[in-house]
Amino acid sequence: MKKVLIGLTLFVLLMVLGGLYHFLATEKEANRLGTATRKLEIGSSIFEVEIADDSVEQSRGLSGRSSLPENQGMLFVFSDQAIRSFWMRGMNFPLDIIWISGDEIIGFSENLPPANSIDYPLFSPPAPVDKVLEINAGLVKKFGIKIGDGIVLR
Repeated sequence: MKKVLIGLTLFVLLMVLGGLYHFLATEKEANRLGTATRKLEIGSSIFEVEIADDSVEQSRGLSGRSSLPENQGMLFVFSDQAIRSFWMRGMNFPLDIIWISGDEIIGFSENLPPANSIDYPLFSPPAPVDKVLEINAGLVKKFGIKIGDGIVLR
């Protein structure tokens, strides 16, 4: 009986510690996007975007996150116009990528699935860009975002 009680106590303790770990990990992920965001308007759609404007943030991107709320995204901001290649390495959910030159959308890469192998295809814009927006897959179509739409970053 004593061994059963000890085993049950250890089981409950492990469950509590596991739940605490999950809570803290979820909070950390939620706060990661919530700390340095700005509003990005595309027509009548508004996204809360985290700005990735240095090489460390741009390299990490959204990789490792379990999900992204519908109205959030990541805006990659570069100091010059160039053909930028992106991949889905480390992603856990599909994305739409919006290619932006100046303040105008010039193209999309839609419904990109998470990479699941060591072969990571590269996705590139149709012309040089200085901004790239990553949002949940399907939102380009859902919100009617089109080439030529302007963006406003607030």
